Amino acid sequence: MTDPEKRARGGVTCFIVDMKAPGVTLERLWPTMMGDAPGQILFENVRVPAADIIGGEGQGFSIAQKWIQEGRIRGHGARPVGIAQRALDMMIEYSQVRTTFGRPLSDRQAIQFMIADSAMELHACRLMVYECAWRSDRGEDVRHLSYMTKIMCAEMASRVVDRSIQVHGGIGLTRDLPLEWWYRQVRSIRITEGTPEVLRWRLAQHLIRNHKSA
Repeated sequence: MTDPEKRARGGVTCFIVDMKAPGVTLERLWPTMMGDAPGQILFENVRVPAADIIGGEGQGFSIAQKWIQEGRIRGHGARPVGIAQRALDMMIEYSQVRTTFGRPLSDRQAIQFMIADSAMELHACRLMVYECAWRSDRGEDVRHLSYMTKIMCAEMASRVVDRSIQVHGGIGLTRDLPLEWWYRQVRSIRITEGTPEVLRWRLAQHLIRNHKSA
């Protein structure tokens, strides 16, 4: 915050800070269920030169918003779509070779419904990612579309991976298959860079504020 009075409207500046600079301390790493470990960094009387500003003074909030917006398209839209596609493929393939009571699982209506639901939800989310990326490439403001894309794709992938684990049964819970790893990934995606509760709230505010009666 370089200008507390302006706050997000021109009062935030983005810097690159050298981790070796005096006063910068990596206090600890926080291992997560995804297998990564974000760091907790302490800044004590750190002096940052103007040459280390990213963009320009007062542009930090808009830069961060752009990074997060693009991250929602790639990491929280396209990535869960890719995970869900592979989980669906595995679900179909396994259902055709696993037999119970003399018949493959793919003959069971309960399994067929899981496959059909997963395919429909996945197709819809893939199109959302395509539209969001296309509009972003055209320079449009896709902030609120990215909210929808992130929520829908993350929640869809959670359901598809869960169904795939269910179809695989006990082996789906083991680390012999990547399903448990994907399950942890998509659960994390639902929280990072905007929880579905916050994004739904922001989206609803935008829709109500900008609604025009027919």
